[in-house]
Amino acid sequence: MAVITLTNLKKSFGKRDLFEDVSFFINERERVAMIGANGTGKTTLLKIICGEMRADSGAMNMEPGIRVGYLPQEVDLPEVAGLYLAVVGVTPELLACASELETLQKEMAHATGEKERLLGSRYAEVSHKFDSLHGFDYQIKAKAILTGLEFDEAEFNKPVRALSGGQKTRAALARLLLLEPDLLLLDEPTNHLDITACEWLQEFLKEKYTGAALIVSHDRYFLDQVVSRVIELDNGTVNVYKGNYSVFAAQKADRIEEQRKLYKEQKKEIERIEAAIQTLFSDRKFSRRDSKVKQLERIQRVTLAREQQTVKIRVNEAIRSGREVVRLSKLSKSYPGKRLFSGVSYVAERGRKIGIVGPNGSGKTTLLKIIAEREISDAGEVILGHNVKPVYFAQEFDHLVQTRTVLEELLADADLTAPQARDLLAKFLFMGDDSFKLVSVLSGGELCRLALAKVLAKNPNLLLLDEPTNHLDIASREALEDALRGFRGTVITASHDRYLLDAIADEIVELKEGSFTSYLGNYSNYREKTRPTQIAAPMPKAEVTQKSKPMSTLRELERLVRDLTKLHKQLEDDIHRLETQLAELTTALGNEENYRCGSVKDLTEAYNALSARLHNLYAEWEHAGERLIEAEESLAASRST
Repeated sequence: MAVITLTNLKKSFGKRDLFEDVSFFINERERVAMIGANGTGKTTLLKIICGEMRADSGAMNMEPGIRVGYLPQEVDLPEVAGLYLAVVGVTPELLACASELETLQKEMAHATGEKERLLGSRYAEVSHKFDSLHGFDYQIKAKAILTGLEFDEAEFNKPVRALSGGQKTRAALARLLLLEPDLLLLDEPTNHLDITACEWLQEFLKEKYTGAALIVSHDRYFLDQVVSRVIELDNGTVNVYKGNYSVFAAQKADRIEEQRKLYKEQKKEIERIEAAIQTLFSDRKFSRRDSKVKQLERIQRVTLAREQQTVKIRVNEAIRSGREVVRLSKLSKSYPGKRLFSGVSYVAERGRKIGIVGPNGSGKTTLLKIIAEREISDAGEVILGHNVKPVYFAQEFDHLVQTRTVLEELLADADLTAPQARDLLAKFLFMGDDSFKLVSVLSGGELCRLALAKVLAKNPNLLLLDEPTNHLDIASREALEDALRGFRGTVITASHDRYLLDAIADEIVELKEGSFTSYLGNYSNYREKTRPTQIAAPMPKAEVTQKSKPMSTLRELERLVRDLTKLHKQLEDDIHRLETQLAELTTALGNEENYRCGSVKDLTEAYNALSARLHNLYAEWEHAGERLIEAEESLAASRST
């Protein structure tokens, strides 16, 4: 059953129509993504649903009694309270009760006699009211949610006004999840979450939250894990797709390709009819000509989807560096009361794409700044290799001068002429007079695009990128991924964008609790290697005695080795068979005839199912191999005693 239904919603600002004829519904327990380019009206639509704004026309029907919870990008928390109190006090009445209880507890600790009795009586009265508002239930849940969102209990009493922007966002999210509304409206919920907190939120929405959710996000990995339907806001209207983000992307590409083919075929048919009309007119066959004109008028014209404007990124490597690009030697860094890392030694070689991951506050940004010579280490050294030309991209954009225009900022440290700079800015969607905007008035997305333009203007061979996709829409993120994949230089990026790390990284470095660990492969490979797994039952171990091992135990181990060898070989054969089938499906998906006859949907479903099965087989094959090695070692130990 639908909890909310929107019908023909329209919204304009001045003469600009933001969207019109927007219609969709959200069912109970459904997780739905809403995506689209920056400025298409996603946040406006969320505000209309939660009642903060009104649509110009159309209808919105919501089931009676539905509670709506909204997480905006700019959060509003009670500044006077501590973190834990602000989260538990989800309503003004509950916050007042919680604040009074906290005050009474402090006073009771030092009170005696009649004052103690009066305070105790008041405490009991307020506690009863707090309980009736479900405050004690909220207290229990709040601790679990705050911990899941990477807050330490030592921070629970920290004043809200002292929290960072990211911490305030996480606190507001905790407050919202605590209320458990029937419909969650989340506007970029993962923007300030590290990977661990993102994964906690994924599991919460998938396993624990029982309501419906409409999620605006550019985090494609998150959407892949959570949603089952995608609403695309494009050119003022919506298109709805079943499946997660990756399924949507494939379906949209198929739809656009099919639309192009139909457009070309229709164009040929229209040209044929128009030529026939001209011939019939020349031959003075007016009756037949009129029939053809009517045939032409009856044709419903296919219109091509308007391509979304996106950045055009190409990173040109200025000069080839030496094989060894960066060497870290016993690097250490601490701040008062916190050690980030110590004794880090590492070598980055030419052409590598390295992703740095770790919790917020683990030192990822600091490490990049030390390599970029923006910060000084406590000990150790950073040695750049021969001909290395680094460029640093800062996530806070604090290197951009607010009083300059966009054009002035680009030219400030780039060897470009004004026309060259204007051409480059156009590739980053700064058209016409946009070049003369002050940096101080730019949005987050515009600041990010300007910072990326400055990177390209320097022709580096080492890119040091700190959260480069934070303010980019999905199309711009994909353009950046394509550029980084094609870049022949070296990339070191700190990022929570798991989709980016899957797309470009060939090595993941984890910075956690002061340790520095490297894993070959992309993010998915790293996640597989670090995912907590059930510990398998230990293999039989041979007792070490002076006597020979009993033959029954040796036979059991020999039989186990034979069985595991057979299983390992069988899994290997199955993998080879499925890889062959997958290659055949890939070829079929590239065949235009299958799009024409409508079989692409079945082929796509078969491809996805086969890919999932192959992924599981790889894991089974690896596990069987580990068990086989352990069994062989046990057998060898038994034979030697």
